[in-house]
Amino acid sequence: MGAAKVLVVGSVQGQLRKAFEKISKLQAKQNFTLALVVGDLFGAEGDESNSDDVQALLQGHINVPLPTYFTIGDSSFPDTVKEKLEGDNDLCPNLFYLGRKGTMTTTEGVKIVYLGGRLVTDEASLTHKLGNCDPLYLDADARGLHGAHSAHIVVTNQWPANVTNGSTVPLPEGVESNQGTQSISNLCQALKPWYHFSSSTAGVWEREPFKHHVGYDSLAEPAVTRFKSLPSVSAPTKEWMTAFALDTSRPPPTIEPPRLSPFIRSSPPRKRQALEDQESYRRFGNGGQDGRHYKRARRNQNKDPNDCFMCLNKAGAKTHLVVSLAEESMVTASRGPLPLPSTFPQLSFSGHVMIIPYYHAADELAQGKRAAEDVTNEFKEMNRFRKALSTMIGSKSQGQLGAVCWEVNRTGIRHHHWQLMACQAEHVRKGLVEAAFKVARERNEYPPFQPCDPDSELPERSDFFRVWTWVSDLVEMADHTNGSSETDFGVTKSMYFPLPNDQKFNIWFGREVMAGLLQLENRVNWMDALLRKDGSEHVAEEEDAQGLREDFEEFDFAMK
Repeated sequence: MGAAKVLVVGSVQGQLRKAFEKISKLQAKQNFTLALVVGDLFGAEGDESNSDDVQALLQGHINVPLPTYFTIGDSSFPDTVKEKLEGDNDLCPNLFYLGRKGTMTTTEGVKIVYLGGRLVTDEASLTHKLGNCDPLYLDADARGLHGAHSAHIVVTNQWPANVTNGSTVPLPEGVESNQGTQSISNLCQALKPWYHFSSSTAGVWEREPFKHHVGYDSLAEPAVTRFKSLPSVSAPTKEWMTAFALDTSRPPPTIEPPRLSPFIRSSPPRKRQALEDQESYRRFGNGGQDGRHYKRARRNQNKDPNDCFMCLNKAGAKTHLVVSLAEESMVTASRGPLPLPSTFPQLSFSGHVMIIPYYHAADELAQGKRAAEDVTNEFKEMNRFRKALSTMIGSKSQGQLGAVCWEVNRTGIRHHHWQLMACQAEHVRKGLVEAAFKVARERNEYPPFQPCDPDSELPERSDFFRVWTWVSDLVEMADHTNGSSETDFGVTKSMYFPLPNDQKFNIWFGREVMAGLLQLENRVNWMDALLRKDGSEHVAEEEDAQGLREDFEEFDFAMK
């Protein structure tokens, strides 16, 4: 997994020799990893003007200088191409037909979702089942691709409906603002690709990057899509080609603030629902205190949490992930955990936990800063959870595992939280974890790390990155027989660096460092790491939460 240099080419429309000669010259200078053709590789049906180029291509007389992938556009393929594709998706060396619809992941880890052809608007008029080379697709075809869940690149022949909404970039002459299909819009919303390329009937059009609605994630920035439509090879020089470098470990940077999603639909506000299945939380209390823990979580029920995915009072909150509720904060399993369920067999869960305060940080913008006492109480309780979870990991693994916890505290984040993850104890003892964070810090040109007291708040109220490492003391752990004790049987270190207001920061920094240590770079994006069982995320996530609940029960101070 890593970086790839991608070349995207507009409709070739049968001008194969001209297109690949220009691509060859560019490839000699740039050495791209792969190329994608958007729209029609071949000419319109019945157009024989470029039949010599087609034959030359099939006979290997036209050089294709790099792995090049294409789907189908508006027109059917020539019969000779169809015959070739009946037995092989490789038309000639380095030229591969992806198919009418589907997904592909390259050896560099680039995930591509593609949908060729035009939407069938009257399905009743179809007289045959669509084949692999038909230049058509059904709405069901587009909906079926939602199951890919994410994509680095989406390639479609048609535009998404309403993609021009909110854009100030003028359209090419001859292009209507209402072109496009809702099926493609829904696909873009579902996959939230980093890049979306489509075919244009006129000139090139690239709108401003736009951000999607924030989903439940690890406080990642809202996903941003860059949409660009490319014209055919007959357009002015280089207008029909675009190129970019793609690092699969992190989303590409956005220079200008992204626009709102063009697909947002206005709708009447919904009444906020009470937290579902409140009875399931009573197991966290004892006797007459059943409702005490939940009461604190509901304190801000009447305040607008801006649809925060970490507020329990949000309609549709991921309550099945919640494991423990205390006075100021809660422990949840992580959605899209970095470790695989098999990474730490010593544990009954994935090994990735979140410690989340009830307080919605964005409320400070409207209500002013909280009293220092409230902030301190919140920190102390979250730190108790950190210690208890670390001790649990050390105890359940008999000292084989340590723990790493990190916090991103950044102005503008709606809801702060800590992430805690198991890690091989030797990585912590030998200083490999600390070294990995320092190397990554230097590579990203962030300010130097400074040591700090693990049990104390930082003087900065915001704008810093902090990390704790914990590993058990093997002698004390051997003498430790009462798992419910809150005594910290381990060695804890903590360090942080401040974040100047003008310093760009990768919100996934901590997760990326741990992914490198665990050799799980392909799971940096939480959307690529969703747990599923029997086709259901909910079922697998509930099992992960239940495993954490069972492991943590004897160490959970909120249960006592």
